Amino acid sequence: MAKIAPPTEKKTPVKRAVKKAIEMKSNKATGQTPPDAIIPLQIKIPETVKNEFKAMASIRGQSMNALFLEMFEEYKESH
Repeated sequence: MAKIAPPTEKKTPVKRAVKKAIEMKSNKATGQTPPDAIIPLQIKIPETVKNEFKAMASIRGQSMNALFLEMFEEYKESH
């Protein structure tokens, strides 16, 4: 029986572009994020504490993120 080579994949411009985009995306994923980038932080707290924190931020006219960052800076200064 004759050995037949598998068909070669024809690279269309679209396939090349997709492959290049995937390679670029994977290269980006291994890089570090900039130090000033805002990234999510997920913690588990009681719902009552979350509601109180949200209300406190609202009363102060701040977002929950801004209030957390302010609280953390004050904590670092005092400890």
